[in-house]
Amino acid sequence: MSGGWRSAVGSDVPYNYSHSYPVGDKMKQKLFFLFRILCIGLGIFLCLKYAEECSRGIRNGILFCIQVLVPSLFFMMVLSAYLIKSGTAEQIARPLDRLSRRLFLLPYPSLAVIILAMIGGYPVGARCAEMLYEDGKLSEGDAERTAYIAVCAGPGFLMNFVGRALLGSPEAGLLLLTAQIISTLILALLIGRIVKRPQTETHPQNGIIRGKGVLIDAVSDASRSTFHMCAMVVICTALIEVIATVSPIPTLTALSSAAIEITSGCAILCRRYPLALIAFFIGFGGISVHLQIFAACRKLPIRHGIFVLFRMLQGIITAGLTYILLMVFPIEVSVFNSTEAPLSAARSATLIGSAALVVSALCFLGSVHKQRAKMQKN
Repeated sequence: MSGGWRSAVGSDVPYNYSHSYPVGDKMKQKLFFLFRILCIGLGIFLCLKYAEECSRGIRNGILFCIQVLVPSLFFMMVLSAYLIKSGTAEQIARPLDRLSRRLFLLPYPSLAVIILAMIGGYPVGARCAEMLYEDGKLSEGDAERTAYIAVCAGPGFLMNFVGRALLGSPEAGLLLLTAQIISTLILALLIGRIVKRPQTETHPQNGIIRGKGVLIDAVSDASRSTFHMCAMVVICTALIEVIATVSPIPTLTALSSAAIEITSGCAILCRRYPLALIAFFIGFGGISVHLQIFAACRKLPIRHGIFVLFRMLQGIITAGLTYILLMVFPIEVSVFNSTEAPLSAARSATLIGSAALVVSALCFLGSVHKQRAKMQKN
């Protein structure tokens, strides 16, 4: 044998490792190394220059996790993990397999994950997708597409925290929830047709647990996910505190806060900025949510750049739907505008009307898909 690593074994000539990577990969590695060095240097500078602000941000983040985040999400994360690991969610979604494959080009376990994400909120869906992949219920490609889709705010966050607590309007929370559900379904229709990955066989089911061990494993899994989630929130709140100190423009501080951590951002944006802008950042999710999902889905080949692009697209769709829904169902929300007056007061955003709008949107998308298929055949 000549060349390669085999020729170096048992010889006195040391192997030249510089030829193990192409030139392009070596350049990327150098750039990433420089980027990491710059990030580390910036972090050290911020910790030394703004030590008090970082401490205050970390303290606020820990208090927020203890008082708001963990009480509102931990039980739902345990419940969702139990539903997935016990197979209950799949059994519920099994009758919808044909609908899921026709609409979203995904099997029924993926539909179960999407439904759980709509109920549980941001970090639940992607983690459930990885659990199904670990249990051999989803292929790698289907699990990746599901993780791109199942990222949305839950009804508790939108209706209770944003709508009732921040905006003082449960109808506003219901409107945001409706826009979020429709945007998630639209994104599911698009991702199933845009993201093309070779279908691989599901690996052996080595993570399924039955009987008494299901609840224990669900609590353990939810505890790990909650810890990762809180750690990301604490880091982001510290960064937000530094930005608020440095930034001379309040609008820049508000937008940066919403882009970094959605909960703190909503607290700043509500009652000051239009509802459609709030809806965009809710659809986007925030960098903190993205990091939580990346930490929870280490075994899935999620492409981070594509993931962020889909989140931006979801934010745009959610903002557009919110604007349209406000025209159809105008509600009273205190927001910032030129006259500092509330929007027109017409509390007609009912659940029946929102459901009818969802059904109409789905029928429209289905008709467009059928017409396109007929045109391609002709």
